[in-house]
Amino acid sequence: MKNNLTTELMGLFLSHATGSASSRKERRTTRAEYHRIMARAGDIGKGNCLLSAYNLGAWFIAMNRTNHRTPEENCAAMESGLRGSRLFRIVMGDADHYLDPKRIQKQKKWAESTHRRQYPSDWVVDLIPGNGCFDLGYDYLECGICKMCQAEGCPELASYLCRLDFLFAEIMGLHLDRTTTLAEGGSHCDFRFRRK
Repeated sequence: MKNNLTTELMGLFLSHATGSASSRKERRTTRAEYHRIMARAGDIGKGNCLLSAYNLGAWFIAMNRTNHRTPEENCAAMESGLRGSRLFRIVMGDADHYLDPKRIQKQKKWAESTHRRQYPSDWVVDLIPGNGCFDLGYDYLECGICKMCQAEGCPELASYLCRLDFLFAEIMGLHLDRTTTLAEGGSHCDFRFRRK
């Protein structure tokens, strides 16, 4: 995947967000490794709604290669940095935005398009309409982050990134139920979101 403006901006943002856990030199080294990972990463399509998650995955892999902390410590640093970022909260939006019917229609079309498997490194997703028990669901049948971690020789790191999904839901004012993930050997990831 080509490094582009989005890749650069995400790298700068993630460097800043996780900066308190590392030195300036570590951040430069991590940023350089992040760019190498993104250059090797398979294309997931222009305008993919999970591009920021893909960048986040590359940053997490880079952190684990360039500092002397454990994946657990790096995950905690990333979670703390994102939780404390006002910009991240603004970009994530809230439950009303996430559950807006117009947005859900776009997500449905995107989910359907993933089944064409035009981009082998992309996610493959089914959107599950709300049913009274939850407001919106997704079944992820393939995961771009799992594929990236596998290609980079560190499949064990994907499960740490799965934890951040609960933080993302919390920031948006949503509750996430999930019983299984691909990263932990499940047949799919079953995301079920409901308003808090």
